[in-house]
Amino acid sequence: MKRTILLLLCSLLTLTSTIQAQKVGLVLSGGGAKGLTHIGIIRALEENNIPIDYITGTSMGAIIGSLYAMGYSPDDMEKLLKSEDFKRWYSGDIEEKYIYYFKKNPSTPEFINIRVSLKNPLHKVKTQFLPSSVVNPLQMNLAFVQLFGQATAACQNDFDKLFVPFRCVASDVYNKRPIIFNSGDLGDAVRASMSFPAMFKPIEIDSILAYDGGIYNNFPVDIMMEDFHPDILIGSVVSSNPGKPKEGDIMGQLENMIMQKTNYEIPDSMGILMTFKYTDVNLMDFDRYDELHDNGYNRAIELMDSIKSRISRRSNHRLLEMRRIAYKKALPEFRFKKITIQGANDQQKRYIRKEFHSHDNDIFDFEDLRRGYFRLMSDNMISEIIPHVIYNPLDETYTLDLKVKMEDDLSLRVGGNVGSNGANQVYIGATYHSLNNYAKEFSVDGQLGQIYNNLQISGRIDLPTSLPTSYRLVASLSSFDYLKQEKLFNKGNTPTFNQQNEKYVKLFVSLPFLSRQKAEFGIGIARLEDQYFQTNVIDFENDKRDASNYTIFGGSVALDGNTLNSKQFATSGRRERLSAHIYTGKETFYVGANPNETQNDYKYIQSWLQLCYELERYYQLKPNIALGTYLKAFYSSRNFSNNYRATMMQAGEFAPTAHSKITYNEAFRANQFIGAGITPIYQLNSVFHIRAGLYGFAPIFPILEDNSHKAYYGKLFSRIEYFGELSMVIRLPFGSISGYVNYYSSPRRNWNAGLSLGWQLFGNRFME
Repeated sequence: MKRTILLLLCSLLTLTSTIQAQKVGLVLSGGGAKGLTHIGIIRALEENNIPIDYITGTSMGAIIGSLYAMGYSPDDMEKLLKSEDFKRWYSGDIEEKYIYYFKKNPSTPEFINIRVSLKNPLHKVKTQFLPSSVVNPLQMNLAFVQLFGQATAACQNDFDKLFVPFRCVASDVYNKRPIIFNSGDLGDAVRASMSFPAMFKPIEIDSILAYDGGIYNNFPVDIMMEDFHPDILIGSVVSSNPGKPKEGDIMGQLENMIMQKTNYEIPDSMGILMTFKYTDVNLMDFDRYDELHDNGYNRAIELMDSIKSRISRRSNHRLLEMRRIAYKKALPEFRFKKITIQGANDQQKRYIRKEFHSHDNDIFDFEDLRRGYFRLMSDNMISEIIPHVIYNPLDETYTLDLKVKMEDDLSLRVGGNVGSNGANQVYIGATYHSLNNYAKEFSVDGQLGQIYNNLQISGRIDLPTSLPTSYRLVASLSSFDYLKQEKLFNKGNTPTFNQQNEKYVKLFVSLPFLSRQKAEFGIGIARLEDQYFQTNVIDFENDKRDASNYTIFGGSVALDGNTLNSKQFATSGRRERLSAHIYTGKETFYVGANPNETQNDYKYIQSWLQLCYELERYYQLKPNIALGTYLKAFYSSRNFSNNYRATMMQAGEFAPTAHSKITYNEAFRANQFIGAGITPIYQLNSVFHIRAGLYGFAPIFPILEDNSHKAYYGKLFSRIEYFGELSMVIRLPFGSISGYVNYYSSPRRNWNAGLSLGWQLFGNRFME
């Protein structure tokens, strides 16, 4: 009996001591990438069995704190924050396999894109010139669902029921007050807490735009004390109040305007404070993980004796890890069934749902969600999708709730290119978009310039069938005038006076091929005209250019894909196209000196096959060094035209650079050829880089000219040509600025240099 009473007393004393044991609260400040220091502190505490019972944080402190609160160990956090996924989240880049090229239209050279609602054109005009935030929210909208959706479901929207009870802070700048999150969607709370103005796009919670919590409370000690009443605090501060701003320091001036002063102190009686002073760490320096983590770890180890003397209670590290494993295993698996949609009409909702599942009761997983999300976001009709997930414990599935923001239905575009080489272009375009049971658009694009003029009208319909299908009809009218091209250095070069005019109508039917490519079938009819002189001795008062006209009918099939990170001067991604064409057509030749005398005319009907493979690809060798490769193989069974010059103007062209695309150079034209190049790139930063391209061109059978200006084939691989170009590029959101110098092996002494501003892009030609 006495033994039983003694055991009961011991059990009661143990329970009482556990209940009354010290409770430890961890408070983490904001500070961008400097907040990686917090992980080192947490690692040191865990290794020494120091418990963490509650956690509060702001901004980056909210990110680290929330990860720990939902069962992430320091190793888990390190793996996540060093991952390629995390880099994509804060850079906005999309993994290649999720780039849905099927939805993309050909690039256009606009500087500015103005969206207008035809339903109410005077009420709302949205200009897309610079992005609304430095970090594109496209990745982040989905990432926060993936990271925090299961934990939100497990805690039933109560942050006290997470693995570690948690609080974070955001800011309501309209009402000038902090917002304390203790419940709701964990992902929304953390994202609101870290939405630093201009860097990250704010989110709307309960009709309030929520910004970075550091604006009003960057070190939430008061929230820790009010909500959790811990016995002792451990604080980690990696930020400080803004200093006096300097002229030219835009970020410093912005911080002073919006950031309220925060008290970064903890009274010695309340706990232990670790403060870190960083002057050379930027907001997004996440690649300095090891350095920042080690700073926190080493400081905590230095203070560990003091920490242990203040905190007598211990937490068994192995038991903690076992609890973590059990907690994570109990998280409800992502299985989606229902979809609710806000911001769209009934027909649009049906279209959107089909991107995730074919029937309303189909179950789909997170990978299906991801693919459907990126497919929809590649559509021009939707500007943003903000997903949320709601757990249904009865059937253990999630409801996918989508807040959809539809684009205005009219897009007006202005852009072009200004170049010292004479390739000055003005671009104006307009597109009407409509999304109901299917997506449709109607576009008009025009370019006016010294070299290139184009008017193109197109219509497109996308059908959300089980195998999505796109129909696009294009009518194009263009001229390319090599006469007007100017060169900075042209000693020894023969001037050209050639002009190509093209009119065509073509129907394209496209199907998705994997995610990064599309299969495209085309059929159409074209009227082409080439004007030229056949000799270099020209009497401009009396001579007129000869002309070759072509009426061509044909079809094509192509596999096409593009994941390049820029319209021009790309540094990552790949562009690949494999195409096969079959054509039949009639050629008519008119002599320029006597254009009305039919006895000099020439008519010829022929059919031919054309094959082409083109690949442009970039490899990241080091953080600031990339290597680009380029390959083009071309084959045409087309017979010669009436004369050598007409033959060369219709031959395949090797033009991998912006300058070569506006240059008529017969040395780099042939009916069959292989061309290749490499482009080392040194990136000073995300905006400025230097690239050096070296290219070789090998016609299989070079086309030569005889004494009567007729074409004939030379010997197999009897001619090799090359050219090189060195460029300095500033790549901006609205265009690019480039300075270049290049050299072509033929004709002799063919040096060129120049400057270019904008996007030098031309419309597709009929036989491309």
